[in-house]
Amino acid sequence: MVECAVVAEDIVYIVAAYLIGSIPFGYLAGKLHGIDLREHGSHNIGATNAMRVLGRKWGMVVFALDFLKGYLPVLAIMAMQGRGVADYSVGQTAQLLGVIVALTLGHTFTCFLHFRGGKGVATMAGCLVSAFPMIAGWAVCAWVFMMIMTRYVSLSSIVAGGVMVLASLLNFGQADGVCKPAEWMIPGVLFLILLLIVYRHRENLRRIAEGTEPKAFSKKN
Repeated sequence: MVECAVVAEDIVYIVAAYLIGSIPFGYLAGKLHGIDLREHGSHNIGATNAMRVLGRKWGMVVFALDFLKGYLPVLAIMAMQGRGVADYSVGQTAQLLGVIVALTLGHTFTCFLHFRGGKGVATMAGCLVSAFPMIAGWAVCAWVFMMIMTRYVSLSSIVAGGVMVLASLLNFGQADGVCKPAEWMIPGVLFLILLLIVYRHRENLRRIAEGTEPKAFSKKN
C-alpha cells in the first residue's frame, strides 16, 4: 500500500508538472497584441519568436515566465526532498527527473494548443538552474559564448545542451567508487532532453545550413 501511495503521488506531481509546463505564455502574449504567434515569424510560441514578432521587451517577459514555470515547480520538489541531489535515492531521483521531463514536454507539446508548443529551452533552463546550478552555470557560459560567436539562438541552445550533459557527467562522477542513482540517472535523462532540443531545432539547423536562419539582434524591435 505504501508503494502504491508513492507511485500515485509521483503520478500526481508529473501530471501537474506537465500542465504547468503546458501554459503557453508566448501564445497568450501574442493574443494580448491580437496576434497568433503560430502564424508569424518562425510559427513558434517560444521567447525567441515572441521577441522577433512582439519586440524585445515582450520576448524577455515570455522568456521569464517560461523560465519560472520550470524553476518554481522544481524548487518546490527539492524543498520537500532536500538539496543533496547527489545522495538522492532512486525514488527521489526519479521523481525529480520525472517532474523536469514533464515540465519540458509540457512546454514543447502543450495540450492547450493541440500539442504545438515551444522548443523547451527556457523551461528547461529554469529546471536546470533550480536543480543543478553548477551545471546550469556551465551551460549558460556555453550559450553566451556561442551567441557572441554566431548570434544564432538555436545553435547556442543546442551547444549549451551538449555542455549540460557533459557537465552532468563530470559533476555526478563516481568519486568514491560507489554508483549512486544520480550518477547514471541524471546524465541519462539530460541526454534525452538534449536529443529533444536538437529535434525541436531541426528546422533551424536546416536554415543555418542554407544561410537563411535569422540572427539575433539583426533588427531593432
